[in-house]
Amino acid sequence: MKPNRILFMMLSMVLSINVSVLDAQEKGGCDLCGPASGSTQNVATGNYSATIGVACEATGTYSFASGFYAKANSSSSMALGKFVRARATNAMVIGTGSSNVDSKTLTNNIPNSLMVGFSSSVPTLFVSNSSGFNTTGKIGIGCVTSPQSKLHIRSDANEDAGIILEPTNKTNKAYFQIYDVNHKISVEKDKGLSLISQNDKISLDANNIAMNAKVSINTSNRFADGYEYALAVSGGILTTGVLVKEVTEWYDFVFDDDFELKSISDLEIFIDNNGHLPDIPSEDEIIEKGYDMVKMDGLLLKKIEELTLYTIELNKLIAEQQKIIEELRSK
Repeated sequence: MKPNRILFMMLSMVLSINVSVLDAQEKGGCDLCGPASGSTQNVATGNYSATIGVACEATGTYSFASGFYAKANSSSSMALGKFVRARATNAMVIGTGSSNVDSKTLTNNIPNSLMVGFSSSVPTLFVSNSSGFNTTGKIGIGCVTSPQSKLHIRSDANEDAGIILEPTNKTNKAYFQIYDVNHKISVEKDKGLSLISQNDKISLDANNIAMNAKVSINTSNRFADGYEYALAVSGGILTTGVLVKEVTEWYDFVFDDDFELKSISDLEIFIDNNGHLPDIPSEDEIIEKGYDMVKMDGLLLKKIEELTLYTIELNKLIAEQQKIIEELRSK
């Protein structure tokens, strides 16, 4: 037989085989690699579907299943892994379920989504459908199959829900940027945590805000150095009220019988020598160190109480003098 005729016959056979495969794909799918027979034989019955592995099943049109007991049962669905199921249009599942029992498989029955998980019947990662052209879906982490924001995280039972940002080089920052570069929450070595809202405001809406820390407002750290106060403010404070609690000392003892009130003459000598009242800091001391409002309020009250005692004594003296005047007038 002539070589040309042999080549023609071979090409005819290949073309005949390809036509048969295409015809089979239109009527069903293809098992690309798997057992030839038996209970673990792959099943590819969806048009243009395919299977690779053991005991896999692709029954949806354009579906694909690969692995061990992986099943893609809906149109354009894909199941990759072990004990996994894709049972919705355009659903994709990757990973491993707990077992081949339906209730313990990793099953994605949500259209147009991706589910990823391992050794569980619930996903660790879920990507939802987008709204259409030039849009993106939402991501769920931790058995979240209906994420309510671009990233929705849910912990397992008895597990904290957290996010860790850890730079490999500790000299680099870890930060969240919110909206733009002017709004960040960042952590930097030797500087701690920074909350940045440049040219904007920060609003806190809560019943109570509790902090175990010293707070500085409009100040550098140097402003608060050497002070043991919880709040340091450079600038004014506008408020409708101030309540000071846990005051350990007050000055009602001025009215006790054993209180030694300076005489007016002694008080005059003290003022002449010092230029200020007893117990009250001098002007120089106040300018250099400032003053404690609670202590100063108490000292001012003490001076008012002492002044009240002087006034009472003076009133008694006036009453006695008035009595003597009246007696002299009556003679």
